[in-house]
Amino acid sequence: MRRNVAFVSSILVSYLLIMGLCMASIEANVPTEKPMIVCTTNVLGSLVEEFLQDRADVVVLVRPSLCPADYDMKPSDIYAVSKAKLLFYHSMPGEFWLQGLIEAADNENLTLVKVPGDYNTPEGVMRCVNLVGGNLSRVFSIDLKAKIAEMLADIDAAANEMTVEAQTLGADGVKVICMKWLEPFVKWLGFDVVATFNPPETLSAADIAALVETAQREGVALIVDNLQISVEFGEGVASQVGAVHVVITNFPGAIPGTENLAQMFRYNAHQLFEGLRTWRSTSALRTEIGNLEDQLTLYQLVASVAAIAAIAEAAWIHVERKRATRPS
Repeated sequence: MRRNVAFVSSILVSYLLIMGLCMASIEANVPTEKPMIVCTTNVLGSLVEEFLQDRADVVVLVRPSLCPADYDMKPSDIYAVSKAKLLFYHSMPGEFWLQGLIEAADNENLTLVKVPGDYNTPEGVMRCVNLVGGNLSRVFSIDLKAKIAEMLADIDAAANEMTVEAQTLGADGVKVICMKWLEPFVKWLGFDVVATFNPPETLSAADIAALVETAQREGVALIVDNLQISVEFGEGVASQVGAVHVVITNFPGAIPGTENLAQMFRYNAHQLFEGLRTWRSTSALRTEIGNLEDQLTLYQLVASVAAIAAIAEAAWIHVERKRATRPS
C-alpha cells in the first residue's frame, strides 16, 4: 500500500514539474506587448522611431504631407491615445484639436511631453533630440546616451555640409520670399528673406499685390513654398517677377529619402541651392539676350542711318544730274 502511494506521489510530482515547465515555455514564447507612443507629427515620430526602433509601437497622428491644422480626428487615433504610455506634442497653433482628442481617449495613465519651439534649424532639432531622448530614457529606464550622441552627430554633419555648400554658392544675402513657417531654415542657410507670406487662403488681393511689388523692387531670386501648405501659390508669384519657384518640406517622411530630420535638411537645402543655380543661369541668359537685343537695336539704328544717308545721296545725285542736263 505504501509502495502504491509513493508511486502515485512520484507520478503526481513528475506531472506537476512537466506542467510547470510547459507553462514556463509557453509564457516565454508569448510576445510581450510593446508600449504605445503617440506623436502629433512626424518630426517627433521620426525621432522616437530612431531612438526605439522596433521596441515600441509609434503612432503619428498627422501624416507628413499634411499641415497639423488640416488633421481630422479618427476613431483609431482615439484608441491609440487611450492605450498610449507617452504622447509627444509641439504645442503649436495647428494642434488646437489635441485637447479634445485627449479628453475623448480618457487615458489616466498617459504622460504628456511638450516639445516646444523651433525644429527646422539644426540647433532646434538638437534641442528636440535631447528632450525626446531624455524623456524616453526616463520613462522606460533605458540608456540612450550613445544614440543621442549619434543622432546629434548626424545633424551636426548635415549642418556642416549645408554651410559649406551655401558659402561655396554665395547664398549669403541672396534675396528670397518664403512661406512664413520656413523662414528660420531659409535664414539659417544665409538667404536674405525680404518678405514672408501666410497660408495662401488667408491672403487678400492687397497682400498678394504687396508681395509681387516687393519681389520686383528687391530683385528676388527665389519664391519658396511649403509642401504641406501649397505647391502652386509661389509659382504664380515667381512667374510674374522672374524668380525661381522652390518647394521644400516642413516634415520628414513627406518625400522619399527624407525619413529623418537630417535627411530632410539635406533635401531642403539641395532644393534651395538648385533653385539658386537655376536663377543665376537664367539671369545670365537674360543678360546675354539683353546684350544681343541691344546690339540688334544698334545695328538696326546704324542700318537706318545708312539707308537714310543712301537715300539722301541718291536724291542729291538725281538733282545734280537733272541740273547738268538742263539747257543753259
